[in-house]
Amino acid sequence: MLKKILSPETCAQCRLCCQFDATDIWELPVLPPETLAAVQKLRPDTAFISSGDEHTFASPALSGEELFACPVLTECGCGLSSADKPFDCKIWPFRLMRHTDGSCVIAVSELCKGVAHLSDDALRQFLTEEGLADLCFAYARSHPAHIKPLMDGYRILL
Repeated sequence: MLKKILSPETCAQCRLCCQFDATDIWELPVLPPETLAAVQKLRPDTAFISSGDEHTFASPALSGEELFACPVLTECGCGLSSADKPFDCKIWPFRLMRHTDGSCVIAVSELCKGVAHLSDDALRQFLTEEGLADLCFAYARSHPAHIKPLMDGYRILL
């Protein structure tokens, strides 16, 4: 989905978005039923917790610099097919977020080195020209559990 601005090789080398510490465990992807089923098939021993009407991974309590890796992360990247990959992961480093005024916005993580060289205008242009903005907002309407609270470290694009 993002190959025009972010290469799979760049993502495979980084994996920042697939590992979580105590400060960003809230970033765990939300899993609709079809994704949950794919994860359970691949990793039947994975534990989950509710996130609204959907689920996310249950992580252990973390402290310091301890990391929790996504249970489907492999040495070669995500163990799920592109069709089964969680929407939150498909659109990373973009994130559906709830603005303080209650509206849903698309923001970009300041931590993703793969898009750091792109201006906000270039990212906005990509989102609109590729139809990703429309896709994201439609997804947010049907999957409100995927909308995270607006946090520091994210710049609002749309």
